[in-house]
Amino acid sequence: MLPVPFALNPALPANAVEIAARAKGYAEQAQAENTRTAYASDWAIFEAWCAAHGVQSLPADPGTVLAFLVDTAGTLTVSTQRRRLAAIKSRLRAFGVTLDTAAEPFRSVWKGIRRAHGRPPVKKAPLMPMQLRRALGAVPPGLAGVRDRALLLVGFAGGLRRNELAQLEVLARPGADWVEDGPDGLTVHLARSKGDQEGEGQVIGIPPGVHRSTCPVRAWRAWLDVSGINAGPAFRSIDRHGRMGEDPLCAHSIALIVKRAAIAGELANGATQADAEAAAKKFAGHSPRRGLATSAARNKAPGHLIQKQLRHRKYDTTAGYIEEAQLHDENAASYAGL
Repeated sequence: MLPVPFALNPALPANAVEIAARAKGYAEQAQAENTRTAYASDWAIFEAWCAAHGVQSLPADPGTVLAFLVDTAGTLTVSTQRRRLAAIKSRLRAFGVTLDTAAEPFRSVWKGIRRAHGRPPVKKAPLMPMQLRRALGAVPPGLAGVRDRALLLVGFAGGLRRNELAQLEVLARPGADWVEDGPDGLTVHLARSKGDQEGEGQVIGIPPGVHRSTCPVRAWRAWLDVSGINAGPAFRSIDRHGRMGEDPLCAHSIALIVKRAAIAGELANGATQADAEAAAKKFAGHSPRRGLATSAARNKAPGHLIQKQLRHRKYDTTAGYIEEAQLHDENAASYAGL
């Protein structure tokens, strides 16, 4: 837990304890919940390491933190080490301790660790329109099939993250993420998201599709019509007997639906079960969102429109998707006359 951000003194109001507690709560909310959870786990690991080696964790000096990084180098990815370092610095700052990582030898050793063990991040493959069409064509009939079709198409067209899909509801409610159905298409209202940590709210438009079989608006309406959902979570669990539950799907379940659809699409394209399952390992819950960005970039959609749909705060993030999608189209070698 974070410390009280200011000391109590007689000049404070009578309810100073309550004010201090509320201030402490606001300080904790300065970071996203997922970040707080990850940092708490990382700090606990560092504390345990310090206890095992008989050194002090709070406050920790640069030499102790550097020893921790050296000891775990090669067994952890650099990205995990970077996050643990950030967690340690955050925890120390909360107690008024500044960890100096710019001075020697910390700077050079940490740079050496990154150079020796740095690896490019493993990116999941985009679910491209052709693959999506194959997957939709192989979706089994029944309630679960109608749900999966709507989930995949709304997730793709909206560029939604898997947790955003999981949280969607069908009616407006304070603090909820919900979908509005109008004459021009669907409007997704997000109360808070990864790119909107201060809860200002974001709105995403999903227009009707050109083809009836891949239209996200028609798929959404078909799902609500068949399921009879008129309030609460939009995408819910369905058991093997076809009975729908009351609770929303979790983000992990959505990733499994994407993988299952990818397998069905590969099988429909003539792949063996083993090959289909191997191909599906490339996909995850992020794949439809990535597929939208990649396919839009290849079709020369303006970068600012891609950024708007994906809700990236910085264009540099969007540019990474565009550069990857146009790697062979916008290439100097194509002008060389080979």
